Amino acid sequence: MSRFLFATWDGAGNLVPTLALAARLSGDGHDVRLLGQRSIQARCGSQGWRFRPVTHTPDFDSAAPAPARRDMRATARQLWFNPAAGEDLREELAREPADIVIGDCMLFGALAAAQAAALPTVALFHGAYALFRRGPLFDMLNGFLPELNALRQDLELPAIRSISELHDACAMSLVATPEAFEPEMPRAANVRFAGPMLDGPALLHGAGDTVHTSTSQPRVIVSFSTSDQGQLAVLQRVVTAAARVASRVIVTTGPAIDPSSVPSAANVDIVRFVPHARLLPAAALVITHAGLGTVMTALAHGVPLLCVPLGRDQFFNAARVEALGAGRTIGADADADTIGQAIRALLRDETARAAAKRMADAISVYRNGESAIAELAALARSQSYGDGSICGSAAANSALV
Repeated sequence: MSRFLFATWDGAGNLVPTLALAARLSGDGHDVRLLGQRSIQARCGSQGWRFRPVTHTPDFDSAAPAPARRDMRATARQLWFNPAAGEDLREELAREPADIVIGDCMLFGALAAAQAAALPTVALFHGAYALFRRGPLFDMLNGFLPELNALRQDLELPAIRSISELHDACAMSLVATPEAFEPEMPRAANVRFAGPMLDGPALLHGAGDTVHTSTSQPRVIVSFSTSDQGQLAVLQRVVTAAARVASRVIVTTGPAIDPSSVPSAANVDIVRFVPHARLLPAAALVITHAGLGTVMTALAHGVPLLCVPLGRDQFFNAARVEALGAGRTIGADADADTIGQAIRALLRDETARAAAKRMADAISVYRNGESAIAELAALARSQSYGDGSICGSAAANSALV
């Protein structure tokens, strides 16, 4: 048995692979602790891990209405680059040691603290790897290098020139996407693609609502974010448009939206939560904000997507869906008529359905991260990945392949 300590934060979609991985390792007999905000435990419950609440890192409940939180720079300052995340990790390790630290790839303070503790450290990428190597998100995060290097100096770690160097210095960068979803680009030698891990606990505690649907009509699933991203207005227009299409529509609002605030119709079921695995086998189309969890779940079932990105990584994910031929993208400001036209077009689009099926085949090879679980167990047994410093183990890990 090995001791795994997860360092995470309540960002909604980032918890999908985190909780799945924690549950799998716990189920395999390992001792697993999850360090994060209390809202994670309150909303998601536990599936074998021991929950440890942070005490220095600020509270952050992704389901709570908080418009200011949509500013990613504010979130970066409040959480991702906050030295408090490293302080929480150090205190937890002092309270109880661990063999491996698995840190969310955006929780830079915790990752740096784990490397300073000379522990094998795994950066868990809940989003596409490419996002953290180039592009707008990478540029924004790199803007916080002064803060990160100040923290590293306090931890007696050398300064870095890019956030990529912190990830490359980890024993492993574990990416919760299939390699086929990523654009062509150089990758560090420590990268391992786990594929989407979709068998974890739900992000809303409880068994889920019951829906009664007819299988004689195409089933359209409408699923936007579990966190508050100001999605109510666009969700209302999407549901209005979908209700006009000759299909059965199921809308899952998540904890951030009251189902009663969404317009209903005779062919529409509106619920707070139903596991996607219960809905997607009979689905003809998924309409979504293009959060990675929903995108991966739809593609894993071979279902095309109509993407309506709102922010964060969603524009990237939507662009990748289009590049793969598995769906289309429309703007969040589209009116109901435009949305309805896109729905009808995709329900007839056999090319998109074939592309989604190809992605389902590609995703099935990963078997819900089975090889990643094996590599993590081997890493815990070996304890042979160096001291975690930039000048030591990073020299090999940062070589691009």
